[in-house]
Amino acid sequence: MNQLLKNWRVALPIVLVILFTFVILLNGIKFGMDFRGGTLFQIHLAEKVQSADEMARVRATIEGRLDWTGLKDTRVSSWGDEFVVAEIAETDPATVEKLEGLLRRQGKFEVTIDTNVIFTGADIIMISRDPAKGYGFREESANSYAWVLPFTLTEKAARSFSNAAFHRCRITSYNATSGNQYDCDRTYFFIDRPVESVILMPIALYNSDKAALSAGNMLQSIPQNTKIDELLLNINAPNFTVDENLSSEQESGLKSLVLTHRYAIIPPEINPKIKSALEEIGYTLKEISSPEGIPWTWHASGARQVISLSEDITNMDPYVANINDARIFPDLIIRGFASSKTDAESRLSDLAILLESGSLPVAVDSVSKETISPLLGNEFLVGTLIIGIFALIAVTFVMYLRYKIAKLTAVNMAIVLCEVYLILGFSSLLGWNIDLAAVAGLLAVLGTGVGDQIVMMDEATKGSGEQAASLATRVKRAFFIVVASASTVIATMFPLILFGFGMSKLVGFAITTIMGVLVGVLITRPAFAEILRALLAEK
Repeated sequence: MNQLLKNWRVALPIVLVILFTFVILLNGIKFGMDFRGGTLFQIHLAEKVQSADEMARVRATIEGRLDWTGLKDTRVSSWGDEFVVAEIAETDPATVEKLEGLLRRQGKFEVTIDTNVIFTGADIIMISRDPAKGYGFREESANSYAWVLPFTLTEKAARSFSNAAFHRCRITSYNATSGNQYDCDRTYFFIDRPVESVILMPIALYNSDKAALSAGNMLQSIPQNTKIDELLLNINAPNFTVDENLSSEQESGLKSLVLTHRYAIIPPEINPKIKSALEEIGYTLKEISSPEGIPWTWHASGARQVISLSEDITNMDPYVANINDARIFPDLIIRGFASSKTDAESRLSDLAILLESGSLPVAVDSVSKETISPLLGNEFLVGTLIIGIFALIAVTFVMYLRYKIAKLTAVNMAIVLCEVYLILGFSSLLGWNIDLAAVAGLLAVLGTGVGDQIVMMDEATKGSGEQAASLATRVKRAFFIVVASASTVIATMFPLILFGFGMSKLVGFAITTIMGVLVGVLITRPAFAEILRALLAEK
């Protein structure tokens, strides 16, 4: 026994069991809605969905935003052609509020230059989460954290961007040390830019926003000298600066626009007389409040960033004369700042989720939520545990009848229990939810594990005809069979993770299966092989 404990393959699972005991005591094990309840979101779409395929896209997008890994127990269903119900095993108020914010957005990402859309979220083929490519956040100063999100455009969109940006820089001066100095045009990044809308703001608000935008706000990704008129131009929505009442000219203009622009975006402080006039004309009012310190025009327009083009992106340095020879830049980044590490991480995560999940085909009108109580959760959990215990006893009895070696049967079952514990430890460490599907997947993984160990035991205990081979050789051969089988499972599951976005349950099933297989192949099977070799050599 002492020799076995000195073997690192046997010691590793023991050490991990001890470590994961502390992890589970610290974090606990998170259960799904069936066991602990959750939150239900009722989402009312602004328009009726036109087809079953479009509704399927709505459900997939919402599910992706709530739980792209499929490990948080999320269920999304549609009701009629304008309602969607989403359930998630989450009750923490801060997390629920964050998820509600994601659900309220249509998520339509657009990048413009002079009102021209040069690419959208649909043109992004990949969001990179690789730190080597810049993804992540870092501390810039005591109260400033920078975050970076790299992404890749389709070839067509990358060419369109290069053509739109071609020579959009002007040489302003020359410096003997650094060479030419450039003044470059700016691109505007929007999420949910207003559509079918007019924008009205009081003169005082226009002037205060003008000053605030010019001063800039690094934490909101607003550079200095941002011009309010340029921002309004890129919003591409008719806008009116109003006084106490609408002028006759403004009223006439609004009446001519109402057939194509049914929404009026207004701040809370606008005169009630103007609200009444807009409603009489036929507009649906959207009253938007801006968080403190953020220009109202910036917030109401859905603007997220203003990024100046650079001389290399515009093919000015090195200089390319002909637009047909312009260099193409498919790999770009979105960069921002936040006042804290938590805020930077949240902004980066939210933007990545929105871009990965894609935009909804229709806008969201409203979102309401309520708490879900678990139904028979504790009873089901106890029932599952009892069934598992009986199954373990039955398997143990059959194995003892087959091999007639009490120690070997006991070790087999101990390894199985160790594997269960390690998987639960990993789920606690990573914050995964154990729902009904996870329980089923866990049982499937454990069944495979028992089967692998039976293969190893059969191979190692073969009789005549195989006795010429050493015990070590037979154990190694059995382990090779197990590794080959595990590799096949991983190769089958991995494409579901890469291409299963929008089918989060499949992604969660694949991740659970791969995790279980890896725990077996890398931790518990090598330990079992060493113990098996020692027990058979002793026998």
